[in-house]
Amino acid sequence: MAVPEKDTPVPSVTRRLWLGVPLAGSLAWLFGAARPASAQQAQKASLLAKAVERVPDDPQDARWRDADSLDVPLAPQAVVKPRVYETGVKMLTARALYDAERVAIQLTWRDANRNARIGSPATFRDAVAVEFPADPANGIPYFAMGEPDKPVVIYQWKADWQFPGEGDEDGLHSNMETDWYPFSGRVAGEIAEAIDYAKRGDRVFVTSWQAGNNLGDRDLQARTPIEKLQAEGFGTLTTLAADRQDGNGKAAWADGTWSLVLAFPRAQDRFAFTAGMTVPIAFAAWDGAKRDRGGEKGVSTWYFMSLEKPIGMLAYVSPALAFLGVAAVQAWGISWLRRRPPQGDGRKA
Repeated sequence: MAVPEKDTPVPSVTRRLWLGVPLAGSLAWLFGAARPASAQQAQKASLLAKAVERVPDDPQDARWRDADSLDVPLAPQAVVKPRVYETGVKMLTARALYDAERVAIQLTWRDANRNARIGSPATFRDAVAVEFPADPANGIPYFAMGEPDKPVVIYQWKADWQFPGEGDEDGLHSNMETDWYPFSGRVAGEIAEAIDYAKRGDRVFVTSWQAGNNLGDRDLQARTPIEKLQAEGFGTLTTLAADRQDGNGKAAWADGTWSLVLAFPRAQDRFAFTAGMTVPIAFAAWDGAKRDRGGEKGVSTWYFMSLEKPIGMLAYVSPALAFLGVAAVQAWGISWLRRRPPQGDGRKA
């Protein structure tokens, strides 16, 4: 006598469960979208510049605390002579903000000595620089001073430009006896400074200034501690005329740390920094106590700075609206199933 086979139990999936799948998916998407992208923080190569109403000029401004940060290690410039095989500045920390007209970058770095005075051929300044392509649409140039037909723009902060009084004649030799310098505008017995020749004397006797060299231009240095330069390869570094110097900045040193804000116009000669744009950016630093100068410096390779594109209110509320919409559909579906009359399972007795 044959034994009838028993029906193999099959896991049943209720209609409510099927309706709950989209709801669970929408919840997972909602919480996933709200979670910050922390994986990218593990090994960053980019800096996000956030939009503000007006970029702060003070490196200690509280708004810098909320800005995105990027740690940039520096390596010795050992590609061309004069080479250096150990960097005085090992690391820079960069933050960036921008407004309608300017991009501002805050840089902080450890430096045990504050070198803001050049009083002899054997003393050197602290300095730091930011570099980006003169025209990003033309491709990414070599990070070390650019290359032919692919120039770079460089903004360099110089400590002695910001603190000129510490390196002038009075600051260096306050008890010096002096003769009369008839073309300085000073009377006999007073120490003549370079700025005196422009204010009350004859500037032709400060030959570098008269020749248009920015390193001797005391008017420019009184206006800004930032020099704008261009280069397209080693040995091609060129300063721009005083009327094209558009950078500005301010630095402070305390407890072995420099903090600097370096700002420049969004509108450059060949392009403009626009919201949503990503631009290669590199850094360099000089430690005066380590006798860094010229090509003897610490450098970075290219990193990337993106200008955050402001997001409308809809982008913030759309996830919640989408979730509420899915929840409403699910609620309607469950209500409809409850009102639906029961039906047979379609099997004969």
